[in-house]
Amino acid sequence: MKEDTKKFLKELFSGGYRASAIGMSLVIAIFLGAFLGYLLDNYFGTKYVFKIVGLILGIIAGFRNVYTMGKKLK
Repeated sequence: MKEDTKKFLKELFSGGYRASAIGMSLVIAIFLGAFLGYLLDNYFGTKYVFKIVGLILGIIAGFRNVYTMGKKLK
């Protein structure tokens, strides 16, 4: 295999790894916040209060992770 092709594939796979790591951190943060809100709703007997709060906090945390990871990659 040519050296240029090897270098291109290495950069391609490295970028794919970074993109999937950023996406997974976003998704995990959102689901974790929603799940903790669900558990708190069941514990306190409320309907949707903590689910919504947990979901909002999960979204904020997820986008904060995306921002910090993007800053590191610059």
